[in-house]
Amino acid sequence: MSQLPSDKEFQLLALVAFKEKTGREVAKQFELDEGKSISYGTLYTTFRRMKEAGWVASRDDQDEDGRVRYFQITDAGLKAMNTARKRYETMAGFGLQTN
Repeated sequence: MSQLPSDKEFQLLALVAFKEKTGREVAKQFELDEGKSISYGTLYTTFRRMKEAGWVASRDDQDEDGRVRYFQITDAGLKAMNTARKRYETMAGFGLQTN
């Protein structure tokens, strides 16, 4: 995994940055924010990679519908997200400065 999150990883990190959320909650919020759905396969595979990188923590629980997996950003994930945010800000102004 690179030191910077991909666009999709950045989006998912942002969705779990302030509050632990279930995969279902993340998928629902992603669809509201992005205007398109994310497959559960993509969602959970991406979260697995980010967990391996140390960017998110997860825990399993149960509710009336069965198994539920919760995700929350870690300190390392917050650092990666902030580094990416700074990079995006720098890139947004690239070539726009005049002498």
